[in-house]
Parts: sequence; structure tokens; C-alpha cells
Amino acid sequence: MNIYSFSSLFAAIFCLASGIFVFVKRPKDKKCKFFAIASILTGLWTSFPFIMSRAHNEASALFFARIIYISAILSAPAWLHFVFAVVKEKWSKRENRILFLSYCLSVPFLFFSFSPFFLRGVNRFAPHFSVIPGPLYIFFVNIFGLIFIYIIKTILSSVRVASGYYRNRLKFILFSFIFGFLSGIIHFASAYFNKEPFPHDLLLIAYTSLIAYAIFRYRLMDITLAITRTGIFVAVYTLLLGIPFIITVQLKDWFINTLGVNWWMLPSGSIALLATVGPFIYIYFQRKAENRLLSEQRQYQETLQQAASGMTRIHNIERLLNFIVELVTKAVRISHSAIYLFDEKSEEFLLKASRNFKKGQISSITKKSSLIVWAEKKKEPLVYEEIKRKAEEAPNPTLKELEEEMRSLNASVVVPSFLEDKLLSLLILGDKCSGRIYTSEDMNIFSTLASQAALGIENASLYENIEQQVRQRTQKLVEVQKQLIQAEKLATVGTLAGGVAHEINNPLTAILANTQMLLATADSFDADAKESLKLIEEASKRCRTIVQKLMTYARKPLESSEAPEIDLLKVLKKVISFLGYQLEQENVKIISEVKGDTYIVRGNHNELEQVVTNLILNAKDAIKQIKESGVIYIFLSKSDDWIKLEVKDEGAGIPKKIISRIFDPFFTTKDVGKGAGLGLSICQTIVEKHNGSITVQSEPNKGSTFTVQLPICREARE
Repeated sequence: MNIYSFSSLFAAIFCLASGIFVFVKRPKDKKCKFFAIASILTGLWTSFPFIMSRAHNEASALFFARIIYISAILSAPAWLHFVFAVVKEKWSKRENRILFLSYCLSVPFLFFSFSPFFLRGVNRFAPHFSVIPGPLYIFFVNIFGLIFIYIIKTILSSVRVASGYYRNRLKFILFSFIFGFLSGIIHFASAYFNKEPFPHDLLLIAYTSLIAYAIFRYRLMDITLAITRTGIFVAVYTLLLGIPFIITVQLKDWFINTLGVNWWMLPSGSIALLATVGPFIYIYFQRKAENRLLSEQRQYQETLQQAASGMTRIHNIERLLNFIVELVTKAVRISHSAIYLFDEKSEEFLLKASRNFKKGQISSITKKSSLIVWAEKKKEPLVYEEIKRKAEEAPNPTLKELEEEMRSLNASVVVPSFLEDKLLSLLILGDKCSGRIYTSEDMNIFSTLASQAALGIENASLYENIEQQVRQRTQKLVEVQKQLIQAEKLATVGTLAGGVAHEINNPLTAILANTQMLLATADSFDADAKESLKLIEEASKRCRTIVQKLMTYARKPLESSEAPEIDLLKVLKKVISFLGYQLEQENVKIISEVKGDTYIVRGNHNELEQVVTNLILNAKDAIKQIKESGVIYIFLSKSDDWIKLEVKDEGAGIPKKIISRIFDPFFTTKDVGKGAGLGLSICQTIVEKHNGSITVQSEPNKGSTFTVQLPICREARE
């Protein structure tokens, strides 16, 4: 066995295994089925040099060669069949005619394969094991060449109009057929020129492996990189295995004369040594070539990695999301990008940041959409071309919906961002401006970026929440400070009111006394003068009553060990009398219903007046919020242990969401400047001080009822 037969065996096994593997993986896919047939036929044809080296004589070698050439005759139409399956979803009549013609031109050679018109013999002693062609062989070569040229032309035409991942797939297949075409040229040339510069079967390894990779994988490596790796592999192993073989052939006689019968050990050892160091040499040149080819890609990947580590330092969500789309768009040089962020209130993913997106872009994605469900399940980037091909190969409603959603989002790639299995955001990426594909390395970088983005988003959200709470607390403190100042002013006004009332009371008493003296001696006055004096007397008495009530209200209660007995009915009548004139001016009427004569409790007269006054004024304000006039109903009743006072209005009512807060200090629903939010809080404090309770029942736009319960005086009960 020499290098040619060894390469033949290796390539044959590789082609046969590739065809079987692809077919087993996807037996229903027509591309895989036709590839398997063509690859197996090519593998059988590739075994020619190895079979020739194992034949016992020329007759058996020729017999096996004619059998092997059956697969060679059928291989070109089989590959055309495969190409049509790849580039044409549905074959037209033209494709069917061309395919039928290829079989019609190739199959007749089967009838002459065992005659000397096709193969006259084999050259099994030449290092490269070639055939001796007959007169029909040249026609077979021309037909084979025409079919392969048509195949390359068809793929090239499809590459020009294709885009994205499909275009990259066709590039793989195009370059693989170029390798196959070159391998065929070397094989046919060796039949006529009896020379083969290196084992052409190595090219078939690249040929079938590239096609298998193209149809089996979606997220492909860059075609330039793939061709470079393949070229380096072929070059390295051709040199490593070919040089020792050439040296051995040229210096065989010298080796025999110098080393004797064991001369073969030197070239065999050299081949073994070179085969051992071969992988290291291949890796070295591969890295050198990749560093040059992928310098731009490595540069932006490094930029993304560095940026990802610094995302947690950005505390503003809006700035963070804009930074991400700006960075990715510029660094990777893509057509557009966007981020959809999950909103807990709407339970949707909302468009929060974008760059170069078209007008009318979808602004939200529902949580139940196929895209979100798929992302949460798979937890990996989604590539549009992958989804599209999967939908074509295996009709599935979910895949179809997923393809439509990604197309509506103009998404070539969707990168989900997770934090502890919770999907936070989606990064939408367009096509690369260079026309290149997204590689597996890109996907790894984007996944890392998405993880860091999730941490950054969570960190920024927490920071913004804290800032918002600080702003709210600060605003609340400012409001409380204003209200405290207002409360202090009210307390000061109350103190001043007592002093002012006292000062007014003295001249008012003098006015009233003089008026009454004049009335006592008014016999000489005419009727008009007497009427005027009576009006002055009544007005003075009214003013004196108001001043006395104001002095009583402003007077601080005396602290004593036991509170005095108070009739709550008298308190109620006094407040109604005090507020009656004000309420009449505002078209508000008071209707009271009292069951009983006395309602004795122990407490402070002024404080209980303050409670009743606050409740009546609040009822008046509630009525005036929704209408010009209204009625306040006051009910006073008692039981064995309690006295109950109810104040009911026809006002705006209190919403349920704030009804639990109305007794909080400084909480008010009134406009700014119209209430300090202390009235009900003070009422509750006073009532609880008297061992009672105050409650409320209310419905929006139907009014409110405040109920005060005070314990009845024990002596009065007895």
C-alpha cells in the first residue's frame, strides 16, 4: 500500500460514512437523501486505487475497475439531483428536462462499462493506479465535465440572488463542487497522461465534508475560514505524506544498497514521525491564518466583552439600553438593533431602545407569543435562517409562527437575556453590513453580553427604585413640613383669636349697654330711631354670642383627675347654632334626629365641640365638591352602654383605596391650601381619649357616614 491507495481507502470510508450519517439523521429530508446517494456513489468510485492495489492480477483488477465505474457513471446525475434539491424548492419543467437529459446521457455508458470501448485496461503498477481509457471514455469525461460545469453555474446563479445564511450555505456547496471538479480533472488527466501530482482523493474529503457540513449545520462558520482550514489541511498532509513517498520512489535503489532488506524502515519511520507532528503543524498554521482572517471579528468581540463587564456601572435603565444597542450596532456593524424590556404592569415586552429601526416597528411583544415561549424554553439565541429552514424541513405550526414573528421584528438574530431563569429582555439584531453571517463565536459573545445586560438592568432598576423612593420621601417630608407650618399658623391664629375676642368683647359690651340705656329712655324718639336702636341691640347681642363661643372654643381645657359630665345633645345644639348661619349662606341644610332628652358622657366640652364641628364642616365640603346645595343628616341615639352620633352627607364619598388612610395625620383629599389633613386625625385622638371610637362608611358619589360612639356616663346610666 502506498500513499495513493491509503488516501483512496481513507477518502472512500469518509464519503461512505458521511452519506450514511446524513441520511440516518434526516431520512425524510430530500436534500439529505440525494446527498447520501451521491456521496455513497462517490465513495465507491474513490475506492478505485485501493481496490487496484489489492487485486491479485490485471484481469481481476480490470473486472473490479469496471464494477467501480458503474458508480462513477451515475455520480454526476446524482450530484445534479442533489443540487436541484438544494437550490430549487419546486422543480420546473426545465429542471426536470435537464435532470432527465443528464441521466439519458450518462446511463448508456453502463451498457459499455464491461467492454473495451469504455475501459481497455488498468495501470495498476503505476503509483497512482489509473485506467486505460477506451474510445467512449472521452465522451464520458466530457459529459461528466458538462454536468459539473452546469452544477457550478446553477449554484453560482443562486448565490448571487440569495442572502444571509442561505447564501453562506450555497457558498459552502459552491466551493465544495470546485474541489470535486478539480479532483475529477486530476483523475481523468491521469488516465491520459499517466501522471498524478498528488493523491486527488484528499480533495474529495474536503468536497463531501463541506457539503455535509453545509446541509447539516445552520449556524455555519465563515466560508473564507472554512476554505482556509480545508486548504491548510490538504496542503499540510499532502506535503507530510507526499514528500517521504516521493523521496522513497526516487531514492529506492540507494536505500536498498545502503540499508539492505530493512530499507523500508527509514521511509516508514519518517512517515510515522511526520504523521505524529502533522496535527501540531496544522494547528499552528490554522491559528496564524485565523488570526489574520478574523482580526476584525476578534476585535469587536473583545470590545463587546469589555463593554459587558462595565454595564453594571450604568445606573440609568434608559441610558443602559441605548448604550447596548449603540455599542452592538457600531461594533459589529449591523443594519439595526433594538431591545424589548419586560414590563410587569402590562406583562408585555416593550420596545425601549432601538437604532436604525424602520417606522412602524412592533412596539410590544405579548408574553404568550411563540417567540417568548421558545426563548424561555431553549434559553439560547434564535437565528432566523435556522428557524426558517427547520420550518421548511419539518412543517410545524410553532416554527411557522416563530418565523413570522421574527420576520415582523426584522430580526436576523434574537438574543434572550435571563436573570435566574427569568426572561428580562430581548436583543434584536439585523444583518451584518458586510454580508457575513453570525458565527458560533458571535453567539457565545452575544450570550455573555445578554447575561451582563441582565445584571446591569436589574442593578439599574434597583438603583432607580431607590432614587424614586428617596424623591417620594423627600417630597413627602417637604409636604409634611409645609403642613406643620400651616398647623402652627392655625394654632397661633387660635391663640390670637382668643385674645382678639376678649378685646372685642369689652367695646361690644359698652355698645350693647349704651344701646339698652337709650332704649330705656326712648319715649321721645320717633319710630325709626327706636327701630334702629333695636337693630343695634340685636346685632350687638349676636356679636357677643359669637365672641363668647369663640372664647370658649379657644380656651384650653383644665386638667383634672376626673372629667365632668357633659350633655352631648347640648354640645350638638351649640355647634349647629354656631355653624348654622355659615351653612345657610352656602345652601347646605342640617337635619337632626334625636331620640331622647339627655345624652350624658364624661369629657371635655370644647374637645367634643371640635369633633362635631370638624365632622359637620367635612360633610359640607364633601357636598360642595359635586353640587351646589345639599343636606347633612345628624342622628343621636343611645343604648345601655353607648351614645352614638352619626353625621351623614350627600357628598362625593371616599374611594375604597384611600378610606383606610383618612385618619392619618396630614392626609387630605382637599385641594392645596384648603386643608391641612389634621381634622380627622385630631377627631380620632379626641374620641379615643374619651374611650370611644370613630368609624366611616362611604361609597364614591353616594356620600359618607361618620359614626362616633362614646361610653355613657355610669352615674347617668344608674
